[in-house]
Amino acid sequence: MTARTRSSLGPSDGRRRGAQPDGKKPGGEPGNGTAKDTSHPTRLGFAASPLRLWLALLLSVAGAVLAYVGVRQGLVDGPPPAFSSGGLLLILAAAPPVLAILAVLFGRAPTAAGILAGAGLLAPGLALVDAQVLSDALAVSRPEFFVPTSLAALSPASGAYLLLAGHVVAVIAGLLAAGRAGADPDSDYYAALDAGLDTSGRGRAIGWALAAGSVSVVGLLFPPFKSDNAFIVAQDLIASPALVRYGGLLIVLTILIGAVAAAVNPRPPLARGMALGLFLALAWLVVPQLAAVARVDWLHLEPWPLFAIIPIGLLAAVLFFVGDDSRDTEQKDIQLSGSPLLTGILGVLTGIAAIVADVDQPESFANRQLLPAGILIILLSVGLFTRWASAVRPAFVVALAAVPLVGLGALDTAFTATSAGNLMPGIAVTTVETRVGAAVWFIIAAFVLAAAGAVAAAITGGAERDDVDRSKRNLHLRYAIPAAGGVLFAIGAFTSPMIKASGYTPPGIWTDFRLASWGLLIGLLVVVGAAVVAALARPVRAAGLLAGAAVVAGIHLLELPLTGDRVAGAQAGGGTWLSLACFVALLAAAVAAATDPDKATE
Repeated sequence: MTARTRSSLGPSDGRRRGAQPDGKKPGGEPGNGTAKDTSHPTRLGFAASPLRLWLALLLSVAGAVLAYVGVRQGLVDGPPPAFSSGGLLLILAAAPPVLAILAVLFGRAPTAAGILAGAGLLAPGLALVDAQVLSDALAVSRPEFFVPTSLAALSPASGAYLLLAGHVVAVIAGLLAAGRAGADPDSDYYAALDAGLDTSGRGRAIGWALAAGSVSVVGLLFPPFKSDNAFIVAQDLIASPALVRYGGLLIVLTILIGAVAAAVNPRPPLARGMALGLFLALAWLVVPQLAAVARVDWLHLEPWPLFAIIPIGLLAAVLFFVGDDSRDTEQKDIQLSGSPLLTGILGVLTGIAAIVADVDQPESFANRQLLPAGILIILLSVGLFTRWASAVRPAFVVALAAVPLVGLGALDTAFTATSAGNLMPGIAVTTVETRVGAAVWFIIAAFVLAAAGAVAAAITGGAERDDVDRSKRNLHLRYAIPAAGGVLFAIGAFTSPMIKASGYTPPGIWTDFRLASWGLLIGLLVVVGAAVVAALARPVRAAGLLAGAAVVAGIHLLELPLTGDRVAGAQAGGGTWLSLACFVALLAAAVAAATDPDKATE
């Protein structure tokens, strides 16, 4: 049947049809997970696919053909790739449309739509990254496409335009397949999406999605390999050419958005497909980097591509395995539950790693903020072993943002010390053999442990809140007003210089954006997000969120007293005073929430 064909099941409203979501008993009561909904079709193939999904499938095939033909024709006139990458690129280009078509053939049309939507979400960022060939091909470090052999300018070939056209077509295909794909309200496709609604366990799924996305983002920030070839330069995201940097930032953003969107999607087939589509699209960028390292002698492995691709693959696998309704529910019902004990242990280890990283190796004043950050995280972690764990957990999760806030600043200093800069665009020059010290590895360990701790806390907290009625959200003016002040101060605190001195240019969000700027951005987003959520949260949870945000602001406030000696004539900048105001406002809001007389009734 087509999108205009009326469903034999009647109207799409599951209640009027008598259809119930999986795992629900008639009447809306939660079931035992064994009841199967037989009121909607179990197979949705080509006949049941709406017209927009048909068009999306055709466009996805066309996009894959354009991308592959473009690469095969060559993106520039002249140099070949570093290895025979044609077969691999063919598989990567064809994977989204082929798997989507197979899903439809097996009667899983909504999953196919999710695959195309997920792949289309990353396509704009991939297009920007690949468009660097048109801007300055010499600055491109893509050994699977070509390797320059001289400093002569490289002219873009027709293949570059075909590749970009393929990305654009993939975006259009994803837009056509998104949502209900234009299905008629009386069609079986529309009815099946309604009948399969499932909101159980979304709090836990969000925790996994945030963890997978966060680790993947870390992997995308750093160089994908080491290179002995002066024409293929291993650069981190911020040091990359403009289009690669902006495209990479867009990919980072869409990875986080896409992972969370898949986790919160109440329609399991679409959620599974979207996660798989994200993985396949990211593979276009990351897998050739790993293949190049394996095939080319002058390229050497870095762990970051694995950090980028594996978490998203695991997220897709988890969503497919846990949500596969083709199996007996009793056999597949896996509960993703967290452990308060595990969360506390991970928190203590995070704090220890941060404290150990507070060493002068290499010498860096930026490391000194890690000491108070580690101590506070350990103290909050200890609270997770007590009977007040549920109240402490929100503060613990938010306070973990202090680790990337100061850790990325320390890494910025360490990595800058190992490089003498660039003689010309695209060619790195190192004048002395300088290696990072042990502190760098402890900081990275703190990042990983903090991400794991946040996941464990989110899973545990999500499980506790599954039975909480979140349909009624009230704005609590008692602590929302000071929290709003904290938000306003935070915007200035994290975007203004903390230290001012003659000839000193600090990292910033709006200007001089570099690795340390990511820490500032993370700190700002976490503080603002925690304050906004707290304004609508129950008093006990709001107090924890606001206290954690105050910890982040307080650690930021310590930059001048702890690291000011690195700059001659250092004075307090506007960011220092705004950080102080932010800390006071958030602390006042936390006290207001903790002393709210209504907390005993909620």
